[in-house]
Amino acid sequence: MATRQISFRPYRRVFRQAMRTSRGEWRMREGFLVRVDQAGRVGFGEVAPIPEFGSETLEVAFNFLKTLEADSSQAVPGSLPCCAFALSSALSEVASESLDYAVAGLLPAGEVAVAVAAEKTALGYRTLKWKVGVESTEWEQEIFSTIVQVMPKGLLLRLDANGAWSTEALECWLAFLQPFREWVEFIEQPLPVGAEARMAACSVGSGVAVALDESLNGPDGSQWLGEWDGPLVVKPLLMGDCGNLLEQLRLVANRVVLSSVFETGVGLLNVLRLADDLPEMNQAIGFDTLNFSDDLSCRNPSALLRAEDRAGIDPAALWNHLPQST
Repeated sequence: MATRQISFRPYRRVFRQAMRTSRGEWRMREGFLVRVDQAGRVGFGEVAPIPEFGSETLEVAFNFLKTLEADSSQAVPGSLPCCAFALSSALSEVASESLDYAVAGLLPAGEVAVAVAAEKTALGYRTLKWKVGVESTEWEQEIFSTIVQVMPKGLLLRLDANGAWSTEALECWLAFLQPFREWVEFIEQPLPVGAEARMAACSVGSGVAVALDESLNGPDGSQWLGEWDGPLVVKPLLMGDCGNLLEQLRLVANRVVLSSVFETGVGLLNVLRLADDLPEMNQAIGFDTLNFSDDLSCRNPSALLRAEDRAGIDPAALWNHLPQST
């Protein structure tokens, strides 16, 4: 086996405005870029942990990457899915053509979502994702009704609760949404991890699809890729070896919705290479995640992520921009 050298550099990104979710405010995104040199080839990957979604912590990832710098022959344990995705992506060879992808516009929590929805639709977004489970059910339903009024007919809305609702809240929403079913693509992870059977039972006969998100992460999450009948919101950077993940996703590609973890341009390229090998995937990708005070995303917000936009992302330049790890 050719000699392999692995190095990594940390990044710290500050949101321009804190991201409000049902889990609280998220003000800073931290992670690592990984560089792998082997047999004259150089590849880049990204480690972007979210422990609340079942991944390793930032500290655990850092400690493992330090050991890899000293001994690059080590295998990545299954308990480190973010490290596994980064390293497997870094030198993966994807021969498929770069494609264009529709992007779902991200709406913030609360009443401000109304104005942002109007802005996004004017910019050409045809799918919008709204963070819910932050305010009271009654208030968010009032906001929903107003959002629908500013959306042109034919657009779709995703409601992302991040597992914050109770069964009663989900049932209330499903009843409320009956007159609006043509507007709703799906409700994303309404109940906590472990309540998959209840989510499925509630959605039966409602005419409103329920998608899994957090349930797909962690050591037991991949089972739902084969057992869930609805949409699957997949965050590849949290799901381990990209080759293994690709084989799993090919079986359910028409129900896969690829989603961001607020990564840099390197992580985005890693995900899009995966997407290029899933031609049956047809939902807008969830990568309207550029709300940072830095330029590490290497692109501008747009409703369509074109192949030429990808060509403007230079992983080596991003790598050189970051300080060396200590």
